[in-house]
Amino acid sequence: MLVRRWLRLLGVPRRDRRDVAQNVMLAAHESFANYDPARGPPDRWLNRIAVHTASHYAERARRRQEEPLPDDFDAVLEEPSAEEQIISECDRLLALSVLRELNGELSAVLVAHDIEGVPMADFASQSGIPLSTAYKRRTRALAVFQLLVTQRLASMDGSDTRNGGHPASAGAAPVLVLLSSARP
Repeated sequence: MLVRRWLRLLGVPRRDRRDVAQNVMLAAHESFANYDPARGPPDRWLNRIAVHTASHYAERARRRQEEPLPDDFDAVLEEPSAEEQIISECDRLLALSVLRELNGELSAVLVAHDIEGVPMADFASQSGIPLSTAYKRRTRALAVFQLLVTQRLASMDGSDTRNGGHPASAGAAPVLVLLSSARP
């Protein structure tokens, strides 16, 4: 209340007093470590912050020119919605938990190739196995991964409704999507 009264006396329009008062309180919070009670009482310190904030408000108000948007303007958000972010995080956590259930050989090939993007030839040479064996392990790993995901989703109450109510639809594409979402 005291800050709003000071802002009224400093000439801040009524419509902007709450916003400016919030800026005063934010500035006071951020500079509280610099407050020295020996230099004066807290209301004088807060008044200095209010005067400073109000003077800068007046400077910005003179330069501020708002232009209304056309009536047919439709903002396109490039960021995913909150719901999409939650779904993506749930998919990532599911993929990581299923990867932990796979044995070492199978999880290694999926993590290296599908998550970290290591070319299969490099993975095979690092593992000391033929390239065809690496591809066979990846195929086996994808099948086991898909089976585990399907079982996990089927065991959840109200199974996954994003795929039409069916847990992890058949084919490797949903598995690869889940694996790609597991990236840190």
